[in-house]
Amino acid sequence: MRNSLHLAPSGEPVLAVDLEAEADLNRCGALRDYWYVACRSPELTTKKPLARTILGLNLVLFRDEQGKPTALRDRCLHRNARLSAGATFDGKLGCPYHGWVYDAAGNVVEVPSLGPSQRGEVLDERVHVRSGLTVEPCELGRLQRFETREQDGLIYVFMGEDVWKARAEPFRVPYWGHPDWTVYFMVTRFPNGVTNLVENFMDVPHTVFVHSKWFRNRARKRVPATVKRSGGSVLVTYKQDQDAVSGMGRIFNPSGLPMFHTDHYFVPNITRVDYMWGEHGFVINSQVTPVGPTDSWVYTAISFRLPFELPGRVVGRFMAPIIKWYTTQVILQDVEIMRVQREGLLNGPGGGVFKSTEADLLHADIEAYRRWLREGGQGPGPTDEERDIVFWI
Repeated sequence: MRNSLHLAPSGEPVLAVDLEAEADLNRCGALRDYWYVACRSPELTTKKPLARTILGLNLVLFRDEQGKPTALRDRCLHRNARLSAGATFDGKLGCPYHGWVYDAAGNVVEVPSLGPSQRGEVLDERVHVRSGLTVEPCELGRLQRFETREQDGLIYVFMGEDVWKARAEPFRVPYWGHPDWTVYFMVTRFPNGVTNLVENFMDVPHTVFVHSKWFRNRARKRVPATVKRSGGSVLVTYKQDQDAVSGMGRIFNPSGLPMFHTDHYFVPNITRVDYMWGEHGFVINSQVTPVGPTDSWVYTAISFRLPFELPGRVVGRFMAPIIKWYTTQVILQDVEIMRVQREGLLNGPGGGVFKSTEADLLHADIEAYRRWLREGGQGPGPTDEERDIVFWI
């Protein structure tokens, strides 16, 4: 999967999805210039640090003296022990090996072995320099620090070098804080890479096979749709009359209203799927954080509004555990099929080289955006286009 260009038997070039480069901080190009979810806000407490890996780089997260999230390289400057195995106190971070203490900026502020004076006591500065030693903690340098942002119940980390060059703001969770909507999170470890996951979340044809009897049933229906690629997003609007979903769909649509269904991809790693019946329905927003080539965390926000909701979202709060159980079963089915795809990707040559049909136009558009970003994101990028397609389910 290292090369993005292969040759077909005819000699024509075939573009591939390079999952290894996409998940490597040093080779992912402009994919690093975005905010990635590191954890949910409640996961990061003042009591202990949290380990995360994003784009192959180990990070340690903790809260500073004001309770704001901090993200540093998870490797002590002393002997490279992982700081996430250490402790937090007074908004600082202590290494588990020799107790070196870091502040939220990544500076070494205490070396316990130097004692009360916090500097070398016997060797003069000349001997320190000749032996590669440092006199006092303030001269030891600092850990690499990454910008963080906390919003909508999530903590984001910016993986690029200059936050002012971020290509987009952290994504806003749909209907977060809205008085008429209920929102809950699901956090899932997926055995696959970002491109394959966002394509799965935007894919209707697989639902009648992977989620049969849970979400959709095969009906051999013709589904027209419009695919609009523009401004770093891919919007799919489905135009099937009397479209319906099984399972929990009956709860959201007891009156049999027409369903309005859209799938929306936002570069580089976000999908939003809307199922609406008039003013009520549910929205599935998934943000994918790459750990490695075929290893990702997915932070899914389920936002829903029931047709028979009472003031104060009384029914929504009552129904949330039931809906969460149902959506968990559906997501676990996707986890399994992503594992099955991963096994195929890793089994011999050809992994990441896909054959596609008209039903895959949206996936081709997603791949075009991610390939452009991985290669540096220079120039105007994929052109804006709007096209009609048809597929059967």
